[in-house]
Amino acid sequence: MGAPPLGPTIIPPVRTLWLRDRALDLDRVRLLGVLNLTPDSFSDGGRYLDPERALERAREMVAEGADILDLGAESTRPGAAPVPVEEEKRRLLPVLEAVLSLGVPVSVDTRKPEVAEEALKLGAHLLNDVTGLRDERMVALAARHGVAAVVMHMPVPDPATMMAHARYRDVVAEVKAFLEAQARRALSAGVPQVVLDPGFGFGKLLEHNLALLRRLDEIVALGHPVLVGLSRKRTIGELSGVEDPAQRVHGSVAAHLFAVMKGARLLRVHDVRAHREALGVWEALYGGDRPSRT
Repeated sequence: MGAPPLGPTIIPPVRTLWLRDRALDLDRVRLLGVLNLTPDSFSDGGRYLDPERALERAREMVAEGADILDLGAESTRPGAAPVPVEEEKRRLLPVLEAVLSLGVPVSVDTRKPEVAEEALKLGAHLLNDVTGLRDERMVALAARHGVAAVVMHMPVPDPATMMAHARYRDVVAEVKAFLEAQARRALSAGVPQVVLDPGFGFGKLLEHNLALLRRLDEIVALGHPVLVGLSRKRTIGELSGVEDPAQRVHGSVAAHLFAVMKGARLLRVHDVRAHREALGVWEALYGGDRPSRT
């Protein structure tokens, strides 16, 4: 199979992401800086368990150009053990409270309504649910607090078993149908806005991830902001031959720039500075040649 044609950068129809009372202009690609408050995340597990170190890293990412900080206190890597609700709260809530003082929008990455409720009460701006808002309580929380929610695709709601379900006839069509249905359900229940995430690596093999990336414009065409998170993932390692996740920076940037070309406006990244610098060049090159919006 030949390489997919480059073509012009695709500009999605949604121009603004609303984060409570803040409007984030999506004419510019926005970066979510990953802050894992876990001992077992695949790339940086254990580095930011200490709240002071986590706050320091949050400040670093803001200085490097992060537009949103994405906090998670439970690893969702394949086979990861579940974290009890109270333990997830213990890890997350003090850091969230401190990070909110930086004045940057904060996304909370959790699949537990009990954790989401406490985070939203503290003032989190975005709810990032890897289970795709399957739990009606998550939908109700986002609606009640008036916050946008990320709808991510995962074939089953349990990360521990998701790779056993990495079987698709047409992965793009199936992921698109799931995201469209969940987005419609959330919006009809009063969630003010949704962001779509194809869930790269979540119950997907290399060929599935490549198909989703090559045809990402089909998901963008649904009309919602699209978030892509390939940062340091196994797919990048498989394609680049780099075993150490922390060293997969260059491959991550390359994949994310391709996603931007296909219409993604939000990137979830570990290496904020590298992505911001690359995007600065990318946007300068494409800025004058972007097709008109319809």
